[in-house]
Amino acid sequence: MNFLTPFARSALPLLALLCLGAQAARAQSPATAPALLSQSPIAAPAPMLAAPLAPALVPFAPPAPLPPVAGPAPAAPELPAWQRFAVAAPPADGRPTISFMFDDMGLNRPESARAAALPGPLTLSWMPYAEDLARQVADGRAHGHETMLHMPMEPLGHTDPGPHALRTWLSASTNLAYLRAALDSVPGAVGLNQHEASVASLSVPLMDLVMGELHARGMLFVDSVTIPHSVALARARAAGLPAVARDVFLDNSSDPAAIRAQIAVTESIARRYGHAIAIGHPRINTVDVLAQYLPTVAARGFVLWPVSATVAAQNRIVASAAPAVTPR
Repeated sequence: MNFLTPFARSALPLLALLCLGAQAARAQSPATAPALLSQSPIAAPAPMLAAPLAPALVPFAPPAPLPPVAGPAPAAPELPAWQRFAVAAPPADGRPTISFMFDDMGLNRPESARAAALPGPLTLSWMPYAEDLARQVADGRAHGHETMLHMPMEPLGHTDPGPHALRTWLSASTNLAYLRAALDSVPGAVGLNQHEASVASLSVPLMDLVMGELHARGMLFVDSVTIPHSVALARARAAGLPAVARDVFLDNSSDPAAIRAQIAVTESIARRYGHAIAIGHPRINTVDVLAQYLPTVAARGFVLWPVSATVAAQNRIVASAAPAVTPR
């Protein structure tokens, strides 16, 4: 039986030819192989070069840190407005100090100008509705005096405190608008004290509104104490304001002898507590009496201070410049 496929049968002659070639190769002389080997000797491998010795290990040392680059010095914090605009106070050197304030500045222009021309430093508190206010304020500053706002507020009775006064029955937004406009009208003011205000000074909500705005602006407060039991000073301190209360009104009476008597009271308070604040007004007799008195202050053993220095001393903000102070 023929088991080969047609493809296998066709390949048989090729297989036979391959087998004959293999037999002929084995029939060659045995010397042939060595001859072939001798004709093509295998080259000996090249000698290996010795590997270079590794260099001695050097301990790792991190690079020295670079010197710090000097940057700009941090900016000093900005002083609050009451310190930026404060008039420089002469050293007390242990002597008692007196601060004289003039309220109602700007309305009576001739007497306001006379008050501004007095020797100082004094503190001039200006009415926000006075005419030509910026020029009058600048004149006071040019004479070396400190600037404040004398803010109209609600009084008892039928006294008119002036336009845009703060009142307990007005809305908070209206009072705040009046207050902001008044503060903006007095350039370089260190702070505020009340005009009239015998009703307003008893109102905690109204005083809190005032002190909040002063705090936001970095200003100080002087309580005019136009009525006993005023809450203004307490609300100012609760709001974190530098604040004081006045000690003496000089001219409740316009009699020159009465004004001199009030100056004597002021001196007595200053001797006892280290400093005193007296408030007067730009009136003929008041200006006349102070014109005679102010040149004698140093000889009488006192130092004139702007009110900001007294505020700083009483609140222990500038202790180095303050005279010895007896707690009140």
